[in-house]
Amino acid sequence: MDPLWTCEPKTADEVVEVCNWAAAQSPAWKIRAKGIRHGWSPLTVTADTKPESNVIIVDTTKYLTALRFVPAAGDAPPMVVADAGATMLDLLTFLQNQAGGNGSAPGFAFPHVPAPGNLTVGGVLAINAHGTAVPTANEHFASSYGSMSNHIMAFTAVVSSDEAPNAYVLKTFQREDPDAAALLTHAGRAFIVSATLQVIDNYNLRCQSTMDILSDTLFAAPVNGTPPAQSLASFLEEAGRVEAIWYPFTDDPWLKVWTVTPTQPSGSVLVTAPYNYAFSDNLPTWVTSMLSWITTVAPASTPTFQKLFSDFTKASLEDGLTDLWGASMNTLLYIKDTTLRVTANGYAIQMKRADVQQAVHDFAQQFEKMLASYAAKDQYPVNSPLEIRVTGLDDTAQVFAPAGTTLSTPLISSLTYDDVAKANGYDCAVWFDVLTLPGTHYSNQFYTELEAWFCQRFVAPAARLFPEWSKGWAYTDAGGWTDADFLAHVRTQFTTGRTSTTNWNAVVATLQHYDQADLFSNAFLDKLFVPN
Repeated sequence: MDPLWTCEPKTADEVVEVCNWAAAQSPAWKIRAKGIRHGWSPLTVTADTKPESNVIIVDTTKYLTALRFVPAAGDAPPMVVADAGATMLDLLTFLQNQAGGNGSAPGFAFPHVPAPGNLTVGGVLAINAHGTAVPTANEHFASSYGSMSNHIMAFTAVVSSDEAPNAYVLKTFQREDPDAAALLTHAGRAFIVSATLQVIDNYNLRCQSTMDILSDTLFAAPVNGTPPAQSLASFLEEAGRVEAIWYPFTDDPWLKVWTVTPTQPSGSVLVTAPYNYAFSDNLPTWVTSMLSWITTVAPASTPTFQKLFSDFTKASLEDGLTDLWGASMNTLLYIKDTTLRVTANGYAIQMKRADVQQAVHDFAQQFEKMLASYAAKDQYPVNSPLEIRVTGLDDTAQVFAPAGTTLSTPLISSLTYDDVAKANGYDCAVWFDVLTLPGTHYSNQFYTELEAWFCQRFVAPAARLFPEWSKGWAYTDAGGWTDADFLAHVRTQFTTGRTSTTNWNAVVATLQHYDQADLFSNAFLDKLFVPN
């Protein structure tokens, strides 16, 4: 992106000015919103974009960063109005510093958030970003446990004018506007400049880490439909927030369990700021040097190194990091820009919570089977951990609705809660991400094979598979986002069981209506956003 023409608008009106200039050219220039660029998929620009291309990058991070708190009024919850270029760290810090919250921690928050704090609000909302959490018997905030997109109450976007051809204006959408449903998650096919988000009273979280539960136990098969003791789903049911980080070729995953805990437990370490795992944010030189060596020279040493990396992680955690407690954002944010940069595939699989442990077990079995198969051929395509998280879906019943209004689910969110989800009883999504270093040999083949297994294993009515928009998907040997069949799968998933006003074609038509000069697109999005 760096060689492309870039501007830094100071106001939303200046974004409109740039868009109107672009639309007046022949052919029209493309307008791509730039945030922090923490993403893998080509939703902003494609890899083959030339410096001389007719593309303008609109950097939202310099000036479009305003935040404004809206206190609760009547039956309406507290809200925050956030410009698209504000970071999640800035937003969460701003909310925590507000007076008036009635939770166990100062200020306000969300039930869960993405782990990196250096993401823009605009980027987060574009791809229905998420953390990890489902409601439990002991904790059920009056808020969505789905994606950040489901917290939106209103938003302002740059759209085509209804009055002048090829002219763009600012338009504010309320959540109950039927057209808003296509833009609540838009995967880069729109330009939102600000959004109003519902928030909740802040709360304290206890984050406990362990690497003492073996993978065979954590990912064990259910027994007569019941998750065994110390299985991932057992922790999910008890605490609601879990994450498994599993180094390949090892048997001791890093399990994190977050529990809403109003007062500091005995033995917990108080944390007053985020990013408390310094060992993963600033890796020792020997680790990064060995990673480079493994990728380029000695891939067969991958299993040995993964064991070393796992042992290093365990030793680092035992240095006072296994039991942390503090205000929600201080334990939920733990990934920095200095954390190891890897490539990652990503999928959200909607299902019933009762089916989570079986899904995790089947995936773990398939993952280890594939690793062994590749290793037998002296191939080591995966040299970084995999991650498993679980969230709720974008259920509008969990979002405040003004009297007499009907809210719609984000139509192309990976967590969309549509008629199909309701009919099949889906109430959560399991997120699977397999990480590896960029350029690792045979990784594309591994990802392609694993994606094919996902497509075969998780089918309706038991489950359904969606891409994690910001990660890798649609794999062939050529890499991610290149498989036409999987792109068709995505379109079909957002079509099956839906009406003509809510299906994929309706989304494409709505996005086109609000971007008649095709400013907010690129070569990849042009392939994806076609009628089904």
